[in-house]
Amino acid sequence: MNHAPTPMEAAPLRPQAEAAPLTAPLTDTLLPVAVAAVLRHAREGSLPLFARTLGLPQAELLALVADCLPGQPDNMPIPASKYAALAEHAPVVFHELVALLRAGATPGGDARRAGWLARAVGAACMGRRHLWQDLGLAGRDEVSALLRHYFQPLYAANTDDIKWKRFLFEQLGRTLGRPGLRPPGCGCCEQVDACFGAKPAAAEDAAD
Repeated sequence: MNHAPTPMEAAPLRPQAEAAPLTAPLTDTLLPVAVAAVLRHAREGSLPLFARTLGLPQAELLALVADCLPGQPDNMPIPASKYAALAEHAPVVFHELVALLRAGATPGGDARRAGWLARAVGAACMGRRHLWQDLGLAGRDEVSALLRHYFQPLYAANTDDIKWKRFLFEQLGRTLGRPGLRPPGCGCCEQVDACFGAKPAAAEDAAD
């Protein structure tokens, strides 16, 4: 029986040039920044509202917040009916992207924290700005540092050093048999041609 290729089968893994390892203190700083920014941007409306849930049941989200973002009063419980309404609007492509990231987690790494970052990155990829902006980071280098630390196989597969949001959707498209898959918000960006070039006829935007 045919099966969809895994992220490792979708593209050959050839190591990128060696970069300085991401130290634990920096990891501990950047991961909470990214998670907090996604939740904040969802509340403010610059990310889809479902991102307030990170695709988790509320009990799991609150446990994540207590562990990753202790003492942040903005992340309080949401009435159950409202939370359910937010969660049901998470697009299928978000869950597929989270699965892709988790499948490419660094072997022997912290799977729990990698799962948190996978959900933050997946939600931020639904936004209409650069990935680093929706993750609340200082620039692409910080995105690269986090991906290198938590998702080394995926990081190593980006041998052409293309933009991370574009790369992740290309990987997802290969895995799903949908070549040319693009992030849902990029079509509205004035810099889309700089990131992607002219849109080929076979390109497909992921549904919002």
